[in-house]
Amino acid sequence: MSQRTVELPHAAALTPRGELEDPVVVADMLPTGTRIVELHVPPTAPTLEKYELLDDEERALVATAVDRRKADFGDSRWCAHQAMSSFGPDLPILRGRRGMPLFPDAITGSLTHTDGYRAALVGSSTRWASLGIDAEPATALPDGVLEAIARPAELRRLRRLQRGEMGELMGKVLFSAKESTYKAWFPLTHRFLDFDEADIDIRADGTFTAHLLAQPQPVPFIEGRWIISGGFIATVTAVRRY
Repeated sequence: MSQRTVELPHAAALTPRGELEDPVVVADMLPTGTRIVELHVPPTAPTLEKYELLDDEERALVATAVDRRKADFGDSRWCAHQAMSSFGPDLPILRGRRGMPLFPDAITGSLTHTDGYRAALVGSSTRWASLGIDAEPATALPDGVLEAIARPAELRRLRRLQRGEMGELMGKVLFSAKESTYKAWFPLTHRFLDFDEADIDIRADGTFTAHLLAQPQPVPFIEGRWIISGGFIATVTAVRRY
């Protein structure tokens, strides 16, 4: 494929980890020493409450955007600021190439937002070179999308997983795994990674390995975890600092 342009259709409690009654990302998915903050919002009526709490520099990044974009941006960065409080000073999270969030030097992290859910995963940059998180509504992919994003070997492996109880959702799990892999890849390389440039082996135990095919590689593979929970699919990836 020449472009990474697949977009999926759109399908309220707010709290840091430990206070949310029904967290999507469970504790054993988290890389060691990281923190996640999740936010549930009404999917049809996003508000700008969290956007208005951001630093002036952050708000300026999307000042001309529509309110929905401001809400996505503000909610996910609000989550990040709550999570960052465990790691040091609370500084603005600006924006780099291709929209990459620029965390303070001591922190590495990743953001995600989808209808009804936002989250941020952060950790110490002395332990983790990069992190990735992605969440999607737990619905089947639209017709034709799986064939557009998956390599032939991925399709063969996925057919075995699709025989299980959550079979129709496994294509969306693969999509999310590719998204969180990209989020962990880009901070290391500042290079594009297309869907067919990572071969992802999803396992029934909730883990996956993304074998990177693009050259040169900062690492040969990226490990991750996946879950289907609370009406969402979530994936988490991490690259350790050596």
